Amino acid sequence: MVGALIRLHVSPAVFQTTRFSDGPLPLVELVGALMRVRSPIARWRPPEAVRPLFDLFSDRGEVPDFLLSRRTEIGAALEELAMTPATRLRCELMSAFQGRPRAAWLHGLASGERSARAVLLRAVEAGHRALVEPTWAEIAATAHTDLAHRGRILLREGLATAIASLPSTIGHRGLTVDVDNPVDRGVPVEHGLVFAPSCLLPGTLVITGGRGEPVTVVYPAPLAPVRARVGRSDSLAALLGSRRAAVLRAAAVPRGTTELAAQAGISLSSASEHASALRNAGLIMTTRAGRKVLHTATELADALLAACDPPLAAASARPASGGR
Repeated sequence: MVGALIRLHVSPAVFQTTRFSDGPLPLVELVGALMRVRSPIARWRPPEAVRPLFDLFSDRGEVPDFLLSRRTEIGAALEELAMTPATRLRCELMSAFQGRPRAAWLHGLASGERSARAVLLRAVEAGHRALVEPTWAEIAATAHTDLAHRGRILLREGLATAIASLPSTIGHRGLTVDVDNPVDRGVPVEHGLVFAPSCLLPGTLVITGGRGEPVTVVYPAPLAPVRARVGRSDSLAALLGSRRAAVLRAAAVPRGTTELAAQAGISLSSASEHASALRNAGLIMTTRAGRKVLHTATELADALLAACDPPLAAASARPASGGR
């Protein structure tokens, strides 16, 4: 890692609670998509409702943190944005634009005008619908495959190795995590540290957030195509049965039994039965995290998924980047 850095200072207690996100972050994906289409070579003509979003980019190509929700569901992210205090909107807008937002509606947003807030919410909803929603299945599949890869490293080799597996723009030394950034600055981490993948963001991003919130480090996870798994083409279902195959695929990300059932679309008792059978076959390992039991696909399952679902397994097969 060279050049300027954001240096995250983590206490021993907080470092022990460092985790990976539950999935991709819809509004972060939206910002990544906007970065792509606003480039000089892009020829996309945004709908009228989406255009205000481009006013939120500063001269350095950054957006205020209030647009970078950590919520993994778009509905929850929009609700959070609707409830963001006007004081925070004003503070972050003034900081991003050095007290002089260019667009008139941003002055209204900074002043707490309801009409300006409505413009923001309509633009975010329209932008997500146009730029993120059409590829959300691919984004979610790729992000969850990446998270499964990091989760298995975390369970088997520990947090330091999991951080070292991240892209080379993120480094780890003792209780300090360094992230490439245009400008040097230090950020205290008082309420937790979370790593989250992004399929559309071109580089790393640090979300410092508000009071009581964890610092989130977003890292790039290249988008991989998802092969449809239907009918006779589903060799894993032909081998294991459709429900057991669904449970194994769901366990690519560490999940509790209830989460396996919801992801696979089956009952809790059925999920427990299939998880037990897969564990006896060496395809799932079960560990306890506090009061919760987590089921995770094993290396043998990785190999089986790689044979049956090669595009989905591609991300988890990427070589790990070394730490510093």
